[in-house]
Amino acid sequence: MIGTHPVADLAPLEYRYALNAAMSVLAGETAPVVLCHIPELECEVRQRLSHNSERKFASAGLWVEPLVDTWTAELECIARVLDCNAQLVILASRPLATLLSERKSWVGKPLGTQPGGLSELYRTLSGSGFVLEKSYGIHSILAITLNLMSWTAARCGRPDLGDRLQFAARLRYCTPGPLAALSTLALLVARRRST
Repeated sequence: MIGTHPVADLAPLEYRYALNAAMSVLAGETAPVVLCHIPELECEVRQRLSHNSERKFASAGLWVEPLVDTWTAELECIARVLDCNAQLVILASRPLATLLSERKSWVGKPLGTQPGGLSELYRTLSGSGFVLEKSYGIHSILAITLNLMSWTAARCGRPDLGDRLQFAARLRYCTPGPLAALSTLALLVARRRST
């Protein structure tokens, strides 16, 4: 349950927001298969979903932070477990995530932070029987820029302008389309093709 994890051990806000968005996609699904091998995110995932990676078949899946060394084997495992037409939600760090101070001590090399990593994932998803339906950027570069402008305006004696800029940043926190590539995290929604 959300709120049971000590505040000092919470994952960065960007990851919590992305997991909340993933939960809205997975709403109504019973016991999705979950893959998460990042200790700093496992508690956050467990608060939202029961951690069940041993199921024989599942109607949905959540894959948190595919890693360079293991992602192909994990994708094969997910493809075997998911039913036809099942949704797979993938949460992956992008290069901007490497700037987060909390992220620097985590173990493992995220696939999404590597050059061409997510492009390779997109191609392999298709070859493994998945169709990428949606791609979002969480904590977009536009939101980051507007937040910096908001902070600057407030420091320069214009808190009214700072508030407007901060509100505009909130509206652009999650973005689809080409600007999604310039975000801290990727939230991908794929569907298992019927065979």
